[in-house]
Amino acid sequence: MISRGVAIVGYGCIKVGKYPDESEANLASDVVTLAIENAGITKEDIEGLITTPNLQNTFGLQASLLAEYLRISPKSMAEINNGGVAAGLAIKYAMNEIKLGYIDIAVCYGAERQHSLKPRLSPELFRDPLAGSEFLDPTVQPFVGPGIIWAYACSGQRYMYEFGATEEHFAMASVRNRKNAVKNPWAAFKTPITVDDVMNSPVLCSPIKLLDSCAALDGAAAVVLASEEKARQLTKTPVFIKSVGEHHDNSCGVPTDRCDKSLTTFIAAKKAARDAYRRAKIQPKDVDVAEVYAPFSPQELILPEDLGWFEKGEMIKSLEDGSTEIGGKIPINTDGGVLSRGHPAMVTPFYEAINLVRQLKGEAGSLQVEGAEIGLLHCEGGAINNCMVFIFQRGN
Repeated sequence: MISRGVAIVGYGCIKVGKYPDESEANLASDVVTLAIENAGITKEDIEGLITTPNLQNTFGLQASLLAEYLRISPKSMAEINNGGVAAGLAIKYAMNEIKLGYIDIAVCYGAERQHSLKPRLSPELFRDPLAGSEFLDPTVQPFVGPGIIWAYACSGQRYMYEFGATEEHFAMASVRNRKNAVKNPWAAFKTPITVDDVMNSPVLCSPIKLLDSCAALDGAAAVVLASEEKARQLTKTPVFIKSVGEHHDNSCGVPTDRCDKSLTTFIAAKKAARDAYRRAKIQPKDVDVAEVYAPFSPQELILPEDLGWFEKGEMIKSLEDGSTEIGGKIPINTDGGVLSRGHPAMVTPFYEAINLVRQLKGEAGSLQVEGAEIGLLHCEGGAINNCMVFIFQRGN
């Protein structure tokens, strides 16, 4: 196998929100154009085009339609759908195509309008308790309607039982994310919130409340990957993908194979992280900034423990002492995360990658983690049964 370094050299995205009058194709062309400009390449340089269509909204051939619009003929093309982990798989696919020497430059992108899905729950439930507007119409509809939320709620309840966490601790994670989102130009939610605001928001599935939950909105984002040789020609600060860890547990919700599997430790996250650290030849303590894909606030406590920064139950104190805030031991979700950035599921890992690239290139402005060189991207699908962990590192 050819061994080639791969770096992210460009990105483009739109603010997460509502785009009822735009098609996925139009949103995609916008962010791909932004990414091309950011990378300093032309459309003719694109040899790989990989996307993550939401099959509820499209009939496929999304990448082919974009190639026609751009009038390009990629050597490699793929559409990947596997829940929320799809964008991670897209990045991995492009990375492997480059490592194998098939192509030198690839664009990975996603565009979807989850907001366009009609809510199956009462609109009254989705009123913003702070502003009085229906800012979340179908906000958690894909998660609440079909019933995925119950698995996350069971996990949260068990964490409370085993480690003494309270609903207020979960609320603190939401507040931290919102604090960061206020300064993120692409975040959907910028109104500051308090623990009381979270506690007083409608209960969806105890202990999860409305402001403990992600918002399924519209969004689009793209990243440009390049071989190391090309990357060093394009930018002085390439962000290299040092390693990938991946694991898929044998269930699609709470464990169903045996009764002794924990609900407060996610096997897929632990194993994916373990492999990513090993392949990058680093330890959890070496990570400077992280993006953790947590659709509900209880998992904001569980996942940092599974990813190796804290022992089980320690996240309770860590939220209280600011260990996961900018300037703390391990800054997590400095862009607001899934809870406050907003959550177009098939696109979310691209937004995570963009935030890490900005951090490692020193472009994060008031959200910058000083001296950040190594970043971790975690993404998941199902109820954290399909996991990927990427290690990014700033190049010299």
